[in-house]
Amino acid sequence: MWRKVGRVLLVLVIWGAIAAYIACSAMLTQRHKSEQSVERVEIEIVDSASSGQLITSQRVKEMLIERGIATINTNVDKVDTRAIKDMICNEGFVDDVDIYASYSGTLHIRISQRTPLMRLLVDGYDCYITADGYLFRSPAHAALYVPVVSGNYRPQFKPDFEGDLSAVLAGIRANAADSLRMVAAEREAVARRQSHWLKRRKEVRDSTITDRRERQRINDYIAGHLRDCNRDFERLAAKRDAIGKRLERREARYADFRSLISFVERLQRDKFLRAEVVQIVATTTSNGALSLTLIPRSGDHRIEFGWLESVEDKLHRLRLFYDQVAVTSGWESYKSVNLNYADRIVCTYNTEKQ
Repeated sequence: MWRKVGRVLLVLVIWGAIAAYIACSAMLTQRHKSEQSVERVEIEIVDSASSGQLITSQRVKEMLIERGIATINTNVDKVDTRAIKDMICNEGFVDDVDIYASYSGTLHIRISQRTPLMRLLVDGYDCYITADGYLFRSPAHAALYVPVVSGNYRPQFKPDFEGDLSAVLAGIRANAADSLRMVAAEREAVARRQSHWLKRRKEVRDSTITDRRERQRINDYIAGHLRDCNRDFERLAAKRDAIGKRLERREARYADFRSLISFVERLQRDKFLRAEVVQIVATTTSNGALSLTLIPRSGDHRIEFGWLESVEDKLHRLRLFYDQVAVTSGWESYKSVNLNYADRIVCTYNTEKQ
């Protein structure tokens, strides 16, 4: 029994020593932090895109100076790490920021940046888009080598939008739902009005009014109101249908933009096309569909890709053009390469090069 008691006491002594050590270490660390000043700032940019960095350590240091956030020669526990994190995270291309101070007085700032897939550069729009559908404005101090989407295409979000694309679709559907609720509320009001006049007509029929002209006058008056109700029902039905069709169009255009992201992602997976396609001209056709023209790095031709359908087949034919046609005829021999015809490649000669 005494042996058992001794083991318990030994365990308690060990755990007590560990707790005392931890408490003492925490106290010493806190005292050290209150006395230790920041001697240097070390900034690490991780997850950098292969095409470059959207932010540099030098730019972060400049931002600290511009915002007046004290670091060097400031007590470690007095550094406003929250302000630093908020300042850096305010840049939309920053995914996360980790800040900590080492025992030696080095302030570590570790920045994870988003990896853009393409740049949208159309009228009023200048932003980067990631493969998972996150949009952020183009930084003023940096640019990356990624495919540029230009043309007269206008996406389903405002030029100053920054965030996840799913929020755009949610907003589209929420606006449509609000409009439909308003139509439903108005229809209920019309239904109540119609019910009132139907009840009034029944009362006239059951009344003891003997004057035929007076009865006809009242019935005509009620019939006019009922016709107004029917016209309001028709108007609201047309308005409801219009909202539904507008929602379908906006959802289709949203889906087109998602397809554009997937298409660029597909290009980036192909080593040859990733290096060759430098610009994508996006055009909205008369029926609202998205049509693409690819601008290659080599040659003077344009690739008329058309709608984002049969993508793999079109890309296969494009590779056939480069592998079997362009290598023999010369990359400068053609003005355009059209992939819109099934099972064929339609090329237009560049007469100026002949």
